[in-house]
Amino acid sequence: MTNRITIDLGTTNTKVTLWNEEKPNLKKFKTPKIINNDQTDFDLKRLWANIVKTIKSFNLDLLNNVTQISIASFGESGILLDAKTHEEVGECIAWFDERSQVIADSVSPQDKHIIYKIAGLHVHSHYSACKIAWLLKYNKSFLPPDSNRKYVWLGVPDYLVFKLTGKFASEYTLASRTLCLDLSRKDWSSDVKKIMHIENISFPKLYKSGEGIGNIVGELKNYLAADCVVSIAGHDHMVGSNSAKLEENQMLDSTGTTEAMMCLVNYPDLSKHAEQNALANGIYTDGEHYTRFTAMPSAGSTIEWFMNSFNLNENEFMDLMQQAMNDYQNHSLLDSKVLIIPHFNGSGAPYKSTSSEGLIYGINRETTKEELVFGLFLGLTFEFVKAYESLFNNVALNQIKVIGPAIKDPLWLQLKADLLRLPVNAIDIDQAVSAGAYLLTQGKHDLYTKISNYKPTTDTEQINYLRKEYDIYKTLYNFLKETHL
Repeated sequence: MTNRITIDLGTTNTKVTLWNEEKPNLKKFKTPKIINNDQTDFDLKRLWANIVKTIKSFNLDLLNNVTQISIASFGESGILLDAKTHEEVGECIAWFDERSQVIADSVSPQDKHIIYKIAGLHVHSHYSACKIAWLLKYNKSFLPPDSNRKYVWLGVPDYLVFKLTGKFASEYTLASRTLCLDLSRKDWSSDVKKIMHIENISFPKLYKSGEGIGNIVGELKNYLAADCVVSIAGHDHMVGSNSAKLEENQMLDSTGTTEAMMCLVNYPDLSKHAEQNALANGIYTDGEHYTRFTAMPSAGSTIEWFMNSFNLNENEFMDLMQQAMNDYQNHSLLDSKVLIIPHFNGSGAPYKSTSSEGLIYGINRETTKEELVFGLFLGLTFEFVKAYESLFNNVALNQIKVIGPAIKDPLWLQLKADLLRLPVNAIDIDQAVSAGAYLLTQGKHDLYTKISNYKPTTDTEQINYLRKEYDIYKTLYNFLKETHL
């Protein structure tokens, strides 16, 4: 019997799971950060120490039979190492940190177009290349700039591989989030490095998702099997889709603090339309398909804001949502005018902007909390539909698979089915990303505990109401576009 460990590096929590034939044993801790006003860095030293401590805390007999460690992670963030000494230089900027937008804004429209044709990504502060360029230009560790000094860029999971094996390595789905991967060649792009003025940076050798990179060295070596190998599962959303068994003609709706939409295709979309709408292309975990991907900043974070603002605990909020669901189905809410535009963390596709602001429309002194909850889920769903229409209308989809916390929100799921006229399957997988990483190590496990199906409504009154409200949403969206986006 062999066991495996998966590490799921999340923005909020890091989850370490030991998988054996009986059941997975999960332990988690807060992903350590260093926050200074509006700037956030990941604390890699504490992260590594916490991972080592957590792995050592598992049963030793089980650890001795661990033959593989596989790592899934958020993308974009990483650390620079001196190419000669391998010492860490500068900080690890959080993926969502906006300080490198000054770099993105300095790239000419012509160069942005060239980069999109190569990397399939719109130049944005979130991507690694902008963070690297910012570090070289503004971080005191690199001042004065020295173009002769060489550095190696390691994404956060690459850094963990280096700590575990002593090897420099990365993986294709995560490389797709750097801005420096040539999608057609499936290799690092010297042209992008030149445009971004990061020519003195090298990137690691690329491995396929789940492919063995090297054996354990250092302090953990004596705890694990002698032949224990380390691999990178990949970018968390892509890895999670494996646990949902995503196929062509299906869309993954990955929910959490934010919400991501992804489908599998046979070629990247590098068209002018895709570029204008900031569609993110990438390489999938199977190494054969490409991904079309976009993320919306408003999802769980907006629901959390709503609950805090109206002093609702989770049970109270779920009761209100269930009542709204019932009243939507029996038509009691079909005269509600309440609509929330959920741009509390900026807007998603097609007009991504960090400066857009939220809006609550249609309230009066008679407005109830139930109507507000209904208006919240309407707004979240309309935001989803807007992105879908902009980026995925040319893909023949027959199903949406939802993973993450939204599977517990039947109103949200039913509204998506009704508006997109597609069946929605809510897949209840315990820790979808960890499960996906486990499957990518060739592990066998019965992961599904429950699948809930939501079919599009055939009720004419509901359909007409949703169309009318969507027209109002688009009018309000255009107002925000003119004034804030």
